[in-house]
This record gives sequence, structure tokens and C-alpha cells, in this order.
Amino acid sequence: MTVLAIVLGVVLAIVLAAFGLAHAWANTPYGRLKPLFAFSFRLQSLFNPAFLDGVLVKPMETDEQRAAVRAQFLEDVAPLSRPVDFTGTVEDRAIDGPAGPIPVRVYRPSADQPLPLLVYLHGGGFIVGSPAYTEAVTRGIAQAAPAVVVSVDYRLAPENPFPAAVEDAEAVLEWCVEHCDELGADRGRIAVGGDSAGGNLSAVLAQRDRDRGRGWIGLQVLIYPAVDVSRLDRESQIAFASGYGLSRKDMQGCADLYVQDRVDKTDPGVSPLLAESLEGLAPALVFTAGFDVLRDEGIDYAERLAAAGVSVEHVHQPAMPHGYITMTRICPEAREDIERIAAAVRGMGAVSG
Repeated sequence: MTVLAIVLGVVLAIVLAAFGLAHAWANTPYGRLKPLFAFSFRLQSLFNPAFLDGVLVKPMETDEQRAAVRAQFLEDVAPLSRPVDFTGTVEDRAIDGPAGPIPVRVYRPSADQPLPLLVYLHGGGFIVGSPAYTEAVTRGIAQAAPAVVVSVDYRLAPENPFPAAVEDAEAVLEWCVEHCDELGADRGRIAVGGDSAGGNLSAVLAQRDRDRGRGWIGLQVLIYPAVDVSRLDRESQIAFASGYGLSRKDMQGCADLYVQDRVDKTDPGVSPLLAESLEGLAPALVFTAGFDVLRDEGIDYAERLAAAGVSVEHVHQPAMPHGYITMTRICPEAREDIERIAAAVRGMGAVSG
């Protein structure tokens, strides 16, 4: 037997062993996790014990620490997204905000008629993330719908706690409404959407849109939204407290950095699930993941919306962890859900206002 044959045999044995372990570890007391994630989470837990504490909450007391944490986050997640071909223009620009210029990334597909518009708010626990983090999502929606997508680089905590992110999101929404003609967008078909913290901000915007009688928003897209930062005792928060990526410690730490005792965490402005009424809100497309600490609050919000008479489509991905929507390189589920979002944006009916 040649050396090459021996090496190939060893490599094959390792691959088969890893494949077997991944499928074995995928079976959990909470259902079956996608084997790729089961293998990754188990290895990280074994060789990097800090992974059990979570992936977001790290020292952020100084400008240097905050910059390092945010840069490392983007570096870690970038390989999980695959490039998306886009027919149109992508422009980074800044618009006037309540505390200075707000960076936005504007995707404008080539089209001969006004398109629907989506204001997109990235995830990252209110403390990390940027339009670059959700590039595969926003570019994919813009291309598939097609739609104008405005991705918002809102101010982050802890240096900019609540309500900074909400104020920036509102300012961008208002700017989009006022500049639809310039953007090639249909003022009667405007959606808001986002993942995780961005889902929180989108839900808050939809509630404020209703409360102020504006009627701007025709669709809210909530991807595993963080809609109640006041609790840590839900079943999913206990089951997936550690070892599944986003941890319960992450949730608490991000909420503390975002709110900073400036407002009660039960205030609907930070926990939109706790709003007194959800009646009269824009139609919603809600995504939840089976192995996510935020699973139960997302399900609760979808159910409360439906009970309030809001048109709701709830898509549950039982084998997915938190954050899957940006993992388009490794998750066909992410690519399928981006297509679902694009279809919902494309099919949005005209609204008054």
C-alpha cells in the first residue's frame, strides 16, 4: 500500500467519523438540530469553554474594546454568507439623523417602474453588527423581489443606549417615505424588517406607525425577533441557555447595555411583546428557530398578533439556531427564507398614508 493510499484512508476515516458524530450529536432532548451546527457547537464547547457563556457579551468599556469586539464579530460571521449577484446599484450614503448623519446602504434594482421598499435593520444584540453583516440577506431580497432595500447602520449601545437605535430607525423610515421618487420606490408599498435586535426595532416601528396614525408600513418582517428583554425564564431561554450560540447570558448582557436603567425593560419601546394592544398593526411575516433562546417570545408575538386580528404568516425552522438567516453559504433554509421574504415584499398591497 502506498503512502498516498494510507493518507487517503486516514482522511476518509476522519471524515466518516465526523459525519457520524455530527448526526449522533444532532439528536437532542429538544428535537433534532441540523448536524452541521450540532458538530460545530459540540466542538466549540469542548475546545473553547468560553463559547458556553455566549458569543456577544465581552468587555466593551473603552472605544478600543468596542471596536475590537465589533470587528471580530464581522470577521467571524463573514465566511458563513455567500456572495449574491445583484443587477442594479448599491450605494453607501448618509442621511440626516437626530444625533448626526446615519449611514445607510441603498440597493436599487434596475427597473422600469416604482418598486416596493424595505427598510432593513440588522441584528447583533443592539451592540454589534452593521449592514455588512446582513449583506447576503438585504442584497438577496433586493434582487429576488425585486425591491429597493435601505439597510440602516443605526447607533449601537453601550455608547448609544435606548432610544438611539429607535430614533435612527424612525429617521430613516421617514426619509425613505419622503424620498420614494428619488429611490424609485412606491410610497404605498413600504416594509420594515430585521433580524434579532433588528426584529425588535421593526416591531417597535410598526407599533409607532400605528399609534401615530401614519399608515406608512404595509408589512413587518420579524426574523427571530427579540421582542421581550424583560424575562429570562421562558422554556427556550432555559433549554438553550448555553452551548447553542447566542446564550441567555448574551441576552441579559445585551439588554443591560441597551437599556442601562434609563427605562423599565417592560416598556413596549424596548419590549414590544408587552404592548397593551397589537390590534391594527401592519401584516407580519415572522420567523422563529427551534434552537434559539428567542424562540418562545417570537412564537408568542406571532400568536398575539394573530389573536389581535393582524394578518400573520409564521415560518418556524425547527432545526435552526439563532442567526441562521445570514448563513446562506451553509443553510439552504436561509436561502429559502430570503426568497419567502422577497415574495412577501413583492406581494405587498398598497397602504394609505
